[in-house]
Amino acid sequence: NKSCLPPVATLHLAQTMVAHSNSIATAISAAFVVLTYAVTAAEESNNEASNTSLRGINKKTPVSPADISIPMDDLRRTADPFALAAAAALSEMEAKEEMAEYEYDQKEASDSGRTRELANGEKRRQRKKNRAQNQQQPVSVPSTDNDGGEDECPGSNPSDCGCPTVFQSDYRGNKGVTENGLACLPWSSKHAAAFPNAGLENGAFCRNPDQVASRAFCFVNHPDIMWDYCDVSMCDDDASGGGSGGGSGGGGGTTGNQVPVPGCVTTARYYQVEEDIAMIADQVDNDIDRSHLLGGILRLAAHDFMDYDQNNHADPMGMDGCLDWNSSNNAGLNSIWNEHSALFHLHQNKYSDISRPDFWVMAANAVVHLTSVNQALDLKPTFFWGRIEADECPGSAARLPSTESCQQVEGVFLDRMGMKWKDAVALLGAHTMGRAHSEFSGHHGTWVPNDIEAQIFDKRYFQEVVARSWSVRHLAHDPPLQDWTTGNANSNRPKLMLNTDICLFYDVEASSGPCCTRTDAFDPSGRSRCLSDADNQCPTIDSSHPRWQAARAVRRYLGGSTQNDSNQAFYQAFKLAWFKATLNGMEHLKPVMDTC
Repeated sequence: NKSCLPPVATLHLAQTMVAHSNSIATAISAAFVVLTYAVTAAEESNNEASNTSLRGINKKTPVSPADISIPMDDLRRTADPFALAAAAALSEMEAKEEMAEYEYDQKEASDSGRTRELANGEKRRQRKKNRAQNQQQPVSVPSTDNDGGEDECPGSNPSDCGCPTVFQSDYRGNKGVTENGLACLPWSSKHAAAFPNAGLENGAFCRNPDQVASRAFCFVNHPDIMWDYCDVSMCDDDASGGGSGGGSGGGGGTTGNQVPVPGCVTTARYYQVEEDIAMIADQVDNDIDRSHLLGGILRLAAHDFMDYDQNNHADPMGMDGCLDWNSSNNAGLNSIWNEHSALFHLHQNKYSDISRPDFWVMAANAVVHLTSVNQALDLKPTFFWGRIEADECPGSAARLPSTESCQQVEGVFLDRMGMKWKDAVALLGAHTMGRAHSEFSGHHGTWVPNDIEAQIFDKRYFQEVVARSWSVRHLAHDPPLQDWTTGNANSNRPKLMLNTDICLFYDVEASSGPCCTRTDAFDPSGRSRCLSDADNQCPTIDSSHPRWQAARAVRRYLGGSTQNDSNQAFYQAFKLAWFKATLNGMEHLKPVMDTC
């Protein structure tokens, strides 16, 4: 119901994109088309791109209501306002990512001398910007004059209540405090001119001009949010009154658009879960088991959201706290979540009112924050609460990617989840955490050098993909499996990459046969570091390849063409991708606030 509104340049786009969508799934899908073209005015004027801090993405100085332009078209007659809030937050993160990608383009072109390519890219971006600006032009629609007449609502009393049939747009009372106790800010002359019959010229009161929201609201001066709903009574409520914010008993006070939500997540509670996850991890006394736990918590949440299918309107699934525990695709996750596990007991004994999917996301967010370098990656700004549990999800495991090829990655992340190659690559970067177990998946080893490093959330995964000599490894398994390994072939703690990792950077399909990713690497004695196929170099993906955007993302998440310690590019991209993935298909969610 409440969220930060983005800078002016993207707010109108975000609102327009979700105008006729009934869920965040369709809102995000539509927003992808246009929002990636938008570089926010705030970033242009405040040099936002130079701020490398990953904390407090939503902690900006509130924009004055006078600077916020509500579009003239009718946005919200049936859709849940959460879609608007989430798409608005998405637009801000997309704009940051676009700025970072643009700067990477400039540096890459400068380093390689590709002046003409940069110029062409600049022209393409200018065309995109022009298209985005054209879409920002106000739509001329006759304003709606809802003065609460008998035609709209038989029990209309605009000075005291709002009519539900017109989403309280008829309300003209003097309530100037939101349902969370925040004082309303005055509506600007810009708003009054745009909606001349909406009662905005009267002062700092709750209104719903032209039904842009599902009920009366107002802008507020708060460090975390820009607007909030008001507890304005519905005109058809019984004599006991009951505000539109809900409540128990009587059945009054809702617009019919709300659904029950699980336990509230405040800022203090969110970080208390993080502290509890840290305590659980600290109680594990060896690196192998601890890396398995931390990586497993991330995998638990990921396997829940990876079954989302935007094309299946009857049963899209997504983040619902439901897995097919009997499927081999989820093998090993029952060691993370079972009636005897510490994570399960933490939820049952302390946070049972929080829905299972919300808790899984919170636990995964905690792992990322706790293990990121200098705890730089805080995913709290991406978290909304109120997901609904599903007890059964038949067929969910069949939607998960296998390890065969990048066709699996493309099918799951791009085709069904509606994401981009750069998002898929960022999410696969989570392989830097945890390990594969032969008894679960048939694969064995860590994606990074050892189990200590497998407890650090950083860009090491991408460094390993590019820098090491990976050769095909055939595994004794039924059915037969293949992955890639490097180093000592007889090690009891091997390193591995899956086909779905290697194919992000190497065009293994184009190879004439089994190949090695780095035939130019030798040990001090002069022997090739390839365990096999040292005479056949795996070709790297070039700009003509369909997966070029994946290979390009791998390069960018390395942080530069020379060795460096910066995780900024990866962290920023992961934050955006995780935000999209954990909200796919969600409705009616609420942001984390200091109080509920």
